[in-house]
Amino acid sequence: MRKCSPNWVDTYVDHTRHTNPPTAYHTWTALSVLASTLQRNLYLPRGFYKLFPNLYICLIGPTGFAKTTAADIGINRFLEPVLPMDQLIRGKATSWFLYDWFGKRTASKAPCVCTIYSGEMKNLLGDLNKTELVTLLTDLYTSPDKTAYHTKTGTNFQLHNVAINMLTCSTPEWLTTGTTTDEISGGFTGRFVYVFADTGDSSIAFPEDYLTPDVLALGTDLLDDLKHIATLKGVFIITDQAKAEYIVWYSNRKQEWNDERLIGYYARKGDLVLKLSMLLSISRDSTLVIDECILTLAWTLLKQLEKSMAGAFVGVVDDPVLRYKDLVLGQISRAPGHSAARSEILKKNWNRFDGLVLDRIVTNLIETRTIRSESITIGKETEVCYKLRD
Repeated sequence: MRKCSPNWVDTYVDHTRHTNPPTAYHTWTALSVLASTLQRNLYLPRGFYKLFPNLYICLIGPTGFAKTTAADIGINRFLEPVLPMDQLIRGKATSWFLYDWFGKRTASKAPCVCTIYSGEMKNLLGDLNKTELVTLLTDLYTSPDKTAYHTKTGTNFQLHNVAINMLTCSTPEWLTTGTTTDEISGGFTGRFVYVFADTGDSSIAFPEDYLTPDVLALGTDLLDDLKHIATLKGVFIITDQAKAEYIVWYSNRKQEWNDERLIGYYARKGDLVLKLSMLLSISRDSTLVIDECILTLAWTLLKQLEKSMAGAFVGVVDDPVLRYKDLVLGQISRAPGHSAARSEILKKNWNRFDGLVLDRIVTNLIETRTIRSESITIGKETEVCYKLRD
């Protein structure tokens, strides 16, 4: 009998609502915890392969925006007591460490199942072996039943029953400097769900004051239900109505592909919708049924996410000079009358770029007919202003 009503994720969000991280961080941390708890115990048959509900999630926001606070609550308070100790890999996971870990698991005939948690994505991907690590994690995202790896030293690994979940955090600034457009739209980062927020839902100076008996009781209920969910095994089914609605959406899904930097994400959204549906179904009950209500909720969550997702990559462009284009455009659009003086823009961004860089940005925006340039007179001086086109 489940204790969390109406479902596990909503109860988790209610349990954590008197903390400072944005609600979106808590929601997707809860989904990450569920995905890790399921391991390879539940799946959806997809013809020639099994779809497991594992997720690679990155919480993105400005420095000091409580990203790791949200993730720590999920990992420390809920996942750690449920997941076997050796399946939680924290901090910096190099490719050599993972090869060794997978090799030992395979030798002992244990499933190659783990959750990688890193409070800083740059610590995870900033190593000298980044390419090898990225290749490994990209290949294993599909949770293969069996796969082989050959290392540079000649060691061969036969990996069995793989499932990797990943939860990490990053700032938009690091994504700008630490990734390229090819990496964002390509295989590895295209498998991530990016949860971006730059405004908080609350500002609570003393969250400990809200740890009432009722809130603590919710935590107990969440943990009890999670322990029950960890025991479940089986196969999900999709109702006929849900199938029909998914077919309609799938046939028209490319209409959503409106940002080249997120092509990798959108290209895999078909499976992501189903992964999310499995997690939302198990969050509600143990019937292992995906109906049209669950499917609609999955689409709703992803649409909410997509509204702000591109904000995580405003600086990720092929030309380093143009990485500030969206920043400048945003400053112009928020200025009174959608018009900003050149001197004002340079004053705001003195620590980012100079006038030569601004000239290139402005030229690009003018040539794409996004803004126009005009001269105004202030006192005895003439000032150049940039204004949004109607």
